[in-house]
Amino acid sequence: MKLKPQLTWFPWLLYALMAVQSVAAYTLFNPYFGNNDEPLLFGTVAMVLWIERHSIMASLRGDGLGRPWRGFAVFFFGLIILVLGRLFPVMTLEVWGLFIMASGLVMALAPPDQLRSALFIGFAGTVLVILGRIAPEALSSSLAVSVASITAMLLNSTVMPIVAHGVVLYFGPYSAEVAHACSGMNSIFSLIALSVLYLREGTQRKLWHMSVLVALVIPVAVLTNTIRVIMLVLATWYIGEGFSQG
Repeated sequence: MKLKPQLTWFPWLLYALMAVQSVAAYTLFNPYFGNNDEPLLFGTVAMVLWIERHSIMASLRGDGLGRPWRGFAVFFFGLIILVLGRLFPVMTLEVWGLFIMASGLVMALAPPDQLRSALFIGFAGTVLVILGRIAPEALSSSLAVSVASITAMLLNSTVMPIVAHGVVLYFGPYSAEVAHACSGMNSIFSLIALSVLYLREGTQRKLWHMSVLVALVIPVAVLTNTIRVIMLVLATWYIGEGFSQG
């Protein structure tokens, strides 16, 4: 398939340039790159855009404009978010801005029958960034306390005496802290990403399917990590602290 130069290429080239600048700023020119998994969020942008590559190609071919005014309004809204994320700096805002900008470009430059694709890009970005990253970060302490409390309640009523004080569990001569990794943070992001893929591939999904699936992500993550903490506590109690740490 041959692509002839179109005026619609310019906005996409501008978008690509800003995306490359953001990725470079947080990877190549970031001395702390590799110490956290935040730059992986840029991978989610690439993943979603690859899923919607047909609508992007339609906009590059110049098959017909969709909703230019609405689309470019969404694009500039995403640009504002990107600029704010770059000024402060907040990487999650930059990633969210890239999602919203791509959604606006598809809405404006692709044919009207690609509107669903544009909406999915914006929806996926919002879910991945807000529910998958910002919300868990803000709720990490509460999630850790919830996991510790549920673990103490279940074990204290069935197997062994255990007390939860904040995020710390006390049982016998041992104590264990429900750390950031055990609160469900990593599981929430992974489940959100899988949910986004599931929602896109399911062509017959209804709105209530999406709502229920997204609403269940955090409870499921808390439940699975509670089971994980329970197993670690039991291993420490019956086998020894060296086993659980190993």
